[in-house]
Amino acid sequence: MAIGICQRCGEQTAKLEKCDYCDRLICNMCKKSAKIVGKLKRLVICKDCWGNMKRRGKFKKE
Repeated sequence: MAIGICQRCGEQTAKLEKCDYCDRLICNMCKKSAKIVGKLKRLVICKDCWGNMKRRGKFKKE
């Protein structure tokens, strides 16, 4: 398994996810929230995007 580096905090981790609002690869500690939309779509938002009210509103609306 490949080890990756979080683009937000710099932590090395085996599991990275892509924030759907800033397109950065983030670790589990930097992930603020995630939810399943539909059968195949999963939305992830990082802590930085959670602080931006436009991005947070878009996440909550979907």
